[in-house]
Amino acid sequence: MNTQEIKTERGLFAYREYGSVTAPPVVMIHGWPETSYCWHHTAQFLLDSYRIIAVDLRGTGGSNRDLDKAKYAKDQLALDVISMLDGLDIQDFFLVGHDWGGGIAQEVEMKISPRIKKLCILNFPIITNHKGQAAAYKILGQKLFNSFWYQFFLNLRELPEALIIGKEEAWIRFFMRGMENEIPEDSIQEYIRSYQVEGSVTCSANMYRTMKSDIARWETLQGQMINAPTLIIHGSRDPVIIKEYYESAEECITDVRLRSIKAGHFVMDEKPQEVATMLKEFLV
Repeated sequence: MNTQEIKTERGLFAYREYGSVTAPPVVMIHGWPETSYCWHHTAQFLLDSYRIIAVDLRGTGGSNRDLDKAKYAKDQLALDVISMLDGLDIQDFFLVGHDWGGGIAQEVEMKISPRIKKLCILNFPIITNHKGQAAAYKILGQKLFNSFWYQFFLNLRELPEALIIGKEEAWIRFFMRGMENEIPEDSIQEYIRSYQVEGSVTCSANMYRTMKSDIARWETLQGQMINAPTLIIHGSRDPVIIKEYYESAEECITDVRLRSIKAGHFVMDEKPQEVATMLKEFLV
């Protein structure tokens, strides 16, 4: 693994690289509250065949801590990723995203679709799938969306900073609990380290403070198809991203297949080898 930085017109960004630079590139985008390190254990099973480029999104890992909320809209984070790939002179590539990274990956696909060989989304809804969202909300609403509590909390002004700063380890460990397998301690330590960097709590909250504008913009994309062949990997024990989100997926993605793994939301942390095996079967 090599940890590197690249400066683009959009800022300073870090990324982790695995495998040979001559191998087909696979770009991996993490979600919340993780960093590019979430792909570390999965990458060990892929680096013999692929060049893995795992990016640190703005506000996380080794990337720039910019406090401007507007820059955390998911289309803006997608432009960050594209600027990194352009700077690295990566043209055609496979694209993988988990959680918010799954939404950002879809944004990237819609902006530069001809460059995406194949797309994989892990535990994130299809951003244009309004039927799936309605089906999921019907189930989640019966429990008053209680599994969404942290999203509502992080949307608040100032309170997340007041309560989390100084208690980053407790905050991260609350979420980083596997449903089937334990999440590796080295991964947890990296997420804690990143969260303790000054400004990180605000940057993290901004991912949720921009949700309203993200959802409003995604509403305008209804009918726009994802054209890249797409694999959806779903950790089936996720209490937030439930399977109903993927109903009617074939109406939003030209070529889609769905695979399930018995795991929680952080599926690649819990079962990296299973995720890698599914990716190897798909990315051919």
